[in-house]
Order: sequence, then C-alpha cells, then structure tokens
Amino acid sequence: MTTSASGTTVLEVSGPEALSCGVRELLEPSGAVVVRGAGVDGADALAELADGLGLAALDQLEPFAARQPLGRGVWSQPAWPGTSPMCMHHELGWQRQPPPFLLVACLRTADSGGATGVADGRAVLPLLPDRMTERAGRNGWTLVRRYTGGLIGMSWQDAFPGLDAAAVEAYAAAEGVELTWDDRGLVTRRTRPAIRSTAPDGPLAWSNLLAFCSEWTMDPPVRDYLVTALGRPGLPFETCYGDGEPFTKADVDTVNAAYDRAAARIHWQAGDVLLLDNIRTAHSMEPATGDRRTAVLHAGPASAGRP
Repeated sequence: MTTSASGTTVLEVSGPEALSCGVRELLEPSGAVVVRGAGVDGADALAELADGLGLAALDQLEPFAARQPLGRGVWSQPAWPGTSPMCMHHELGWQRQPPPFLLVACLRTADSGGATGVADGRAVLPLLPDRMTERAGRNGWTLVRRYTGGLIGMSWQDAFPGLDAAAVEAYAAAEGVELTWDDRGLVTRRTRPAIRSTAPDGPLAWSNLLAFCSEWTMDPPVRDYLVTALGRPGLPFETCYGDGEPFTKADVDTVNAAYDRAAARIHWQAGDVLLLDNIRTAHSMEPATGDRRTAVLHAGPASAGRP
C-alpha cells in the first residue's frame, strides 16, 4: 500500500518480513517506508530490525535536543514539549556526513495528534525560488551553535557526552568545524552543502537545516528577549547562506511553505517503524497530548557489502 501527498510518497508494508530487499532498493521509490505491525516495543526489537536490514547504529554527537540512551545504540525521543511542533529537519544534518538512515519506532501512541510529517527533498527542491536554490547550491549553508546551557540550548558537556575539551577540539578538527571557547561556553561554526545528491549521479535534493536551525524558528518573544537582553551572542543557534548572506524570516517561511506542499503525514500505531533515507527525506513532529513515546536509531551500513 502506498499513501502519497503532493510530491512525497510513503510506502507502507506489513510486518518485518516485508523488508527482504536491500535498504537502498527499498527506499529508492519513496525515501520513506512505514512498517506496519513490526511489533517493535523497545530498544532490543528496534536494534534487531536494523540488524536484519544490514544496518548498524551510529554514534550520536551534537544532537539538537537531549535524548536518553535506551541501549544498543537506540535513543529516546528528544526532550521537547509535546505541545510544540518540531519542523522539518534531517537528523544531525549539520555533520559532515549525516547518518544515511533513520529508524523511528512508535512505542506508545499519543492520546491525540502526534503525526509525523515527511517531505522528499527531491520534491521540495523545484518548489523553491531559483534565487534561493542557486545561492544555496553555490555557497552551501552555515550554522553557528552556542552551547551555553540554561533554559535555552544545551551545554557542550550534554552535546558531547563523555568527551573532554581536548576531545571536542579533535572532533571539531576532523569535522571541519570552527571552534572557539568564550566565557559563556562553546561556539561552533561550520558550512555544509545545502543541496545533496541522493545517490551516485542521482537526483538532487534540498537537504539542509537552514530553516530548522534559524533564529526565526524560535518563539518570537523568546528570540526578541535574547537579542535585546544578550545580543546576538545570546542566540543558541542561527543560520545563513554559506557566503554570509542572512537567511531571513521570509526565507524560512518560503522553505516551510514548500515543505508543507510536499509533505505526507504518518499516523502512528504502536509497534510501527518508520525507515527514512535521512539525506533525502526530512521529517517533522506535530503537537500531541498524552504520553507519546518513540525510539530512534541513527544508522549506516553494517559493512561495505551491505545494503
């Protein structure tokens, strides 16, 4: 069964036995597959499903919001207010090589709401204005993150668990991240591609976090307070084009409107698993009531010969 919306298709299959082909073959038609009735009720079951697909868990560093480890490379849902939406994004999309695959399991459904949106970056790209895609394609996008802790943002110790300052500096050097320490904490800056190939010599996709990590996604009163009280160094994150041109509120609205046009929505049942091509397909989280619980596994091929 396939459900589709404007530009994005989600393949639905029943049970883990339907996942007999390779992951890339499975994801090529859609970029997103929902496994209904997978029976995943915890970290072990999700890790075993990933193993059956020839995937292995990847380390999580620099998350946007804190998660709790559940074991076997599986993480809880992010620490995020259930009543607040989380807009379209690619997991760890600021890394030099973001996780190629993402598995999300529904452990407990919400009482109401809580749908997940998915948007194929191949479909989003032609919906954006040429001046935006040409500039982003030519110069990439730049992210500044400030790890200060407190009510807004994360401390660097939470973002890099188990690493001391020297290890964080070594990680930053390997990732091509500019890193500075100041009296508030850690500041990182990096530039990444904004349009990525989704396969060798394959179609291009809008694949970045220009809108997600923009200051304009913050609640306006919070943003205004931070800028007024602390100046721009008080913002936990901000983005711009790779040449330094600001990414404006109008730009954020334009991108989010394109995501809305391209998106499909997934309504969860307990035990379902969503498999995503994390480079090609962005996902979002709608507000929910009740004790919704999910588990997430960032994954890559278990070996060079798979998938």
